[in-house]
Formats: sequence, structure tokens, C-alpha cells
Amino acid sequence: MGEAATAAGTPSRRQAGGAGWLGVAAVGSLVRRAEIAAYWLAAAPLLARLPARIAYRAACWRGDWVFRCWPQKRSEVVRNLRQVLGAELSPQGAEYVARDVFRSSSCQVIDMMRLRGRARSLGKLVEIRGREHLDAALAEGKGAILCSAHLGSYVSAFSLLQASGLPLTTIGRWWWNYRPGETSGVRRFWDLVFARRVLRHRQRPNIEPWPGRVHVAVQAAAALRDNETVLICSDAAPLAEDQARTIEVPFLGRPARLLPGVVSLARLTGAPVLMAFVHRLPDYRHQVLEISPPVPMDGETAAVFGRCVAAIDAAVRSNPAEWDFWFESDDLASLGMISATVPERRAIPWCGVSRSPAPQRGDR
Repeated sequence: MGEAATAAGTPSRRQAGGAGWLGVAAVGSLVRRAEIAAYWLAAAPLLARLPARIAYRAACWRGDWVFRCWPQKRSEVVRNLRQVLGAELSPQGAEYVARDVFRSSSCQVIDMMRLRGRARSLGKLVEIRGREHLDAALAEGKGAILCSAHLGSYVSAFSLLQASGLPLTTIGRWWWNYRPGETSGVRRFWDLVFARRVLRHRQRPNIEPWPGRVHVAVQAAAALRDNETVLICSDAAPLAEDQARTIEVPFLGRPARLLPGVVSLARLTGAPVLMAFVHRLPDYRHQVLEISPPVPMDGETAAVFGRCVAAIDAAVRSNPAEWDFWFESDDLASLGMISATVPERRAIPWCGVSRSPAPQRGDR
């Protein structure tokens, strides 16, 4: 976890060059939405049935095409990369990583389609390292909490754990349910192409942490009490109502505001926290899901959560093109990573995965 965003801000008529420019922009937006729908509903399901080498090469071609044909989004991604990782990326390096951002997101849709059946088609391409750490944690009988990030094809990769017999539940909001102004058509589309596929590989319905509701901890505790695994992506951008509960932690070279819910849940239930990240190999079709030993829980909440965020930081720096938030200037602003902008209303993300349960933006 579609069209991750449109331009960072909506240009005025003067900036845009008048109503004619706005008409062209509207047509371009409709074309992008049509292409997204066609990719999710027709092209990707067909490609996913082809040999993996062909399917993922075609997904990369599609990513390259979108990269070239959507200059506003390409510029936004490059700008976000330069603002956050400027000291680590040259201008040419930022362009190269940005192109890979589009390729990775396009490949994620193929991953989702290969979850059909018992997900064996995708399972052949994903190596799980550290499974013994998760098995040992579950042997203690208190369940296990996986702390991850919106990095790579995490939605699909974690589905393989459920498919292998480890019950998994995700805490996070489906992006289309909480973004203001979304239409019922958009919600139905993503319920069909995204949520339906994900929930087939989850033990329980997605636990959505809406502000002011206390049922999240109760539901998560029930899953852990049954010795199941709960997944949380701790890099999720907080909603405005959640800001008071965030903790400031170092992240990607600057202070960021994040919710330490993973530590709070662990201390409430006694379940261990394990870090888990997925990354794509250079051939784009093979992936590795790595699960760490339990995170040490000694110290104050801020100190423990800082260890989790440090692991997320290292994972993002190792595979920067696979972090979903380069598409979302407003989410980066919510995290405190860049200056706030006025986001344009978005109908559907260009890849769709990036706004999955924001444990996503789904597990996008």
C-alpha cells in the first residue's frame, strides 16, 4: 500500500495559465484514473498469470511509462526525496530512485494478483528469513507483534505468513475510508480490487484505529490472547486528532512525530515486538521478508519506540525507492519531514498499494 497523489498543491488559474490549462489537467487526470482501473481490473490479473520474469518486466515498463507521462508526480517524488535525503542523493541519484519508486509500486500490484488461491504463486518468489524468531515468540503463548513500515510489497509479503498457517491480523486504516470527500465509487473500487484480496489472507477483519475509540486495544489484545500475530506499520502519518499522542523521534535525519502504539500494546499484553521488513531484489520479481529477534523492552516508552524507529530508518535508507511516502507530500508533512503544503484532492492512488491499511496508508 494506485495513484498515490496528484500534484502537491492545486495551482491557481494564474499559475496554471488559465482555464485551458485546467481543462487539460482534468483530462489528464481522467486518463490516469482510467489507466489505473484498467491495470488493476484487467492488465495486472492477466500479467500475474504469465511467467514471473515476463510479468514483472511488464510492470516495470508500465512504471517507466507513468514516470515519463506524469511529470507533476515525478517532480513531486524527486522533490520529496531531495528534501528528506538531500545529503545522501545527488540530483541524478534522486531521478534514478524516483524512477524506481514508480517501478516498485507497479510491481506491487502484480504481487497482489499473485495472492490468488493459497498464494503459492507469490510464495515461490519471497524468501522469509527469521521465521524461527516468530515461531519462538509464539511458542511463549502470548502472541507476537510485528512492527513494520510502508516499505515494499509488505501487504502481500505478510499475507504469506497467514497462508503458511500463522494467523495474522493488521491494525490500520483503509485509506479510502478516512480520506475526506472520497466517493462511494472509489470506496467500492478499492474494496473490490484491494481489500477483498487482502482479507482472504487475514485471520480477522482489519482493526481500524479511529480517534477516540478504545476498541482497538481490546480487539488486538483478543488476537494476541489467542496466540496470533498482530501487524502494525509504525511509520504511518498520524491524523490531526492523533497528534497529541505522538512522540518525537529521530527519523531519516530529522525529528518526526509518530504514534508509539506498538510499544503500548506490547506492554499492555506482554507480547514481544519483532521488526519485520520486506525488500525487492534487483530483478524486481524476487523479494526477501526479514523478521528480527524481539526488540528489548527495557526503558521508557520513548526509548523502546526509538529502537523500533531506528530499525525502520535503517530499512528505508537501505531501500529508499520502496518507501510509500515519497508519493505523499501531505503525509510527509504530517510526519514533520517536510514543510506543510495544501494537498490537492485525490481520487485514487496511482498504484493503490501505498494507501493500503495504514497500519496502513493497509497492513498503502
